[in-house]
Amino acid sequence: MKLYLTLATFLFAATGWAQPVLRATNPVGNAGSYATGIAQGSIFVVIGTNLAGAGVVQNTALPIKTSLGNASIRLTPVSGGAAVDALMIYTTQNQLAGLLPSTAAVGDYNLTVTYNGATSNAARVSVVAAGFGIVSADSSGTGQAQAQEYRSATAIDLNRPASGTLGSFTVAPARPGQVMVLWGTGLGADAQSDSTGGTSGDKTASSNVRVTIGSQDIVPVYAGRSSGLPGTDQINFTLPANVPLGCFTPISVKVGTAVSNVLTIATAANGANACTHPSLTETQLSKVSQGGTLTLGTLTLTKQTISVAIPGFGTTDVATEAAIGNFASYGIGNLNSFGSTQGASGIGQCIVSRKLGTQDQVLAASLPPTLLDAGAQLTLNGPNASNTAVPRIADKSYNKALTTPGLGGLPSGIPGLPGAGGPTAVIAAGSYTMSGTGGADIGAFTARLTMPSPLTWTNKATISDITRSGSVTPTWTGGGNNIVAVYGISGARAGGTTTAPIYDTGFFVCLTNAGAGSYTVPSSILTQIPASTGSLLDGGGISFFGLQMVTDPSQGGIFTAPLTAGGSLDTGIFVGSIGELKSVNYR
Repeated sequence: MKLYLTLATFLFAATGWAQPVLRATNPVGNAGSYATGIAQGSIFVVIGTNLAGAGVVQNTALPIKTSLGNASIRLTPVSGGAAVDALMIYTTQNQLAGLLPSTAAVGDYNLTVTYNGATSNAARVSVVAAGFGIVSADSSGTGQAQAQEYRSATAIDLNRPASGTLGSFTVAPARPGQVMVLWGTGLGADAQSDSTGGTSGDKTASSNVRVTIGSQDIVPVYAGRSSGLPGTDQINFTLPANVPLGCFTPISVKVGTAVSNVLTIATAANGANACTHPSLTETQLSKVSQGGTLTLGTLTLTKQTISVAIPGFGTTDVATEAAIGNFASYGIGNLNSFGSTQGASGIGQCIVSRKLGTQDQVLAASLPPTLLDAGAQLTLNGPNASNTAVPRIADKSYNKALTTPGLGGLPSGIPGLPGAGGPTAVIAAGSYTMSGTGGADIGAFTARLTMPSPLTWTNKATISDITRSGSVTPTWTGGGNNIVAVYGISGARAGGTTTAPIYDTGFFVCLTNAGAGSYTVPSSILTQIPASTGSLLDGGGISFFGLQMVTDPSQGGIFTAPLTAGGSLDTGIFVGSIGELKSVNYR
């Protein structure tokens, strides 16, 4: 597997020689995850404009040189000392890839690019001992992982949701007990790999490497450099017999305490040709697995009540309601973002995401799908909504705030805040329709949803300080035959500057059936998110815990619509989402 070319995703036409310029936001990142912090001996990318000539120029010989196509990358220690020249992997006009020598000391550097004698502006980067990034199937750093499955010494599949072929490769979901290989970069220094493409051996024990599948930690069989590919790491491991099954089983890698990007792999029962998806058929999953795209629609009625503790005034509730919609084309890299809980874990399972980076990097999700036009507006009808327009916004999605966010429970005399009580609710139990007359891409349609009564979070008042080494068990009543997502987030400033802060954040979500009445989030999940420090008010952090009831589209809410180019949506879902979220502390 050639890591280098799969990461060359920003290709542009030449405009002649000019001053190289580094991108203002996140110009340097791990070549797999694009996260900040460059590990010793790892491959990293630099993004900007006029960084090199047109087309792709790739290093083809060992040892790797410090200049390629008249382009080079230099890192100068902020604290003083000798500069470090990166080993050049490939160049394109607006993106370079370099290998950071394993001998580079940990610390802060100013990075510059020189092309044809002209030097760029400097970007501040941090060199760390280890920081693994998993390569994704579409090189976005999110979504489907670039993983292989060993059926035998001569039969190797690419991991995908359904069995089939993709070019010269066979593809298939992974099965319990199967040996897999995960590709990436950032396990740490290995000078032998830098110079000869060799490897100093397995780093599993010395670097405390673990693969996390769902909430299970797996000790790899091998974690180290891939022979002949400088800076490229491979992690060989065996899926446990009780691996969570689903199209988007979360996977990440820990090197000591450093956690990689969280991607997904597709897992299925032995003998199954495809993973199980709540809204997509095996035929549709096969299409995406073999390089195709699906045209899908998502409509949502959502209601969220957030309880925020304000020092000196107690706790207040902020209520929001909205009607949201989008129609889009999805591929393998962003299929997990389809629907409200479609890309989350399966029932009874949890996913955890831990990110260290700038605000943009922390908030980045899967590669956004290509949105489609269904007309100037959609129309919502139902309890408290009569021909309510849901307008199309700039990105072709549809969004209408049904209530203006309001604060309840506060004295009305606080300057700048609305009075007590908050807004009048719109979303209620009952039957809704959302329809459209059609646009450039999507024809006329009508979707229907039966919104249930919300569940009642019965022990909400007792959950405020959550001990991560223990567990937390919310309880509720109601919810019918729907899905409940139990989730939390904790994050804090972890470095950077006032104008360019770096955040350490963790997010988890666990799914269960509403009829269960409770769910225990175990310490194996809670310990993967950081402790709370600071608050929203002081800008130092954020920490919440909540419940969200989501209607199961398979129980009603599936719809279709014609495409103006011919054919129809592969599928559409109309779901309701009602939840409560409160500020807490994670200790």
